[in-house]
Amino acid sequence: MKAMLLGFAAAVVIALGAAAAFNAVDHSTAERYSSPSVRL
Repeated sequence: MKAMLLGFAAAVVIALGAAAAFNAVDHSTAERYSSPSVRL
């Protein structure tokens, strides 16, 4: 049980770190996959 809770905690920490890293890069999928002729 302790290992499972530790795994869940690690997954949450990794997810929050990834979200913070992607927000720091400041690239949205709308900017990445839109062409110049698309208004967003």
